[in-house]
Amino acid sequence: MVFEPYGHLTIASIMFALVLSGSVKGIFGIGFPVVAMATLPLFITPITAITVIALPIVVTNIQQLFSEKKWKHIIYKYRYMAIFMMLASFLSSQILTHISVDLITAIIGFALALFAIYSLFNFTLPINTQPIWQIFAGASSGLLSGMTGIQSTAIIYFASLDIGRDEFVGAVGYIFLVGGLGLSIGLINNNMLNSNSAVLSIGAILFSVVGFKLGSLLRPYIGSELFKKMLFVMMLLIGIKQIYQFFV
Repeated sequence: MVFEPYGHLTIASIMFALVLSGSVKGIFGIGFPVVAMATLPLFITPITAITVIALPIVVTNIQQLFSEKKWKHIIYKYRYMAIFMMLASFLSSQILTHISVDLITAIIGFALALFAIYSLFNFTLPINTQPIWQIFAGASSGLLSGMTGIQSTAIIYFASLDIGRDEFVGAVGYIFLVGGLGLSIGLINNNMLNSNSAVLSIGAILFSVVGFKLGSLLRPYIGSELFKKMLFVMMLLIGIKQIYQFFV
């Protein structure tokens, strides 16, 4: 996949979207791929956007997982989910070049809406860490991740478990890392993540980290609840709009 040269305004817009996405993750601990896929397709194609955020997803979640003291326990506990997450992410990323941009956009809209609805209403499901639930959560989240970079169902799964905050943060980082690896390997396999696109994705790491640091600094000064609701309402509207456009 060869990327066309972008103008200065487009490049600046991409940089801003990445810093914004990283800032949201810095404030809330989640949300980087969700915000990135809500904003980047305004300036570049959805497939390009997925390729750009692939490596930042891996890098940001390596730190998130290994910052937890019990990371070895987390890796073992959620091993079934991780296996199916990586496999499903890899497989679904292989069909990106075989489906229409409109359909990819609608799938992204579905993932955005699902994440926003969960975040606004904070619903949970009667599930546990048994292998069958891990397999379902990993496979379903991986299917979305490979086509959109967004892992909505993984967030809902972990939020529904009776686990502490530290384990939640570590587990999310672990599964997002695994999903990002599956996505990246899949993109390399179908030549979408190559010498040209890797430059964009590596550059995206820098701006994502800058945004994350900025979000961390702003966290104490932002009315997080109001900001969070406004952000997720915006994502829900974007998601509904993208789904609606696919059917009209």
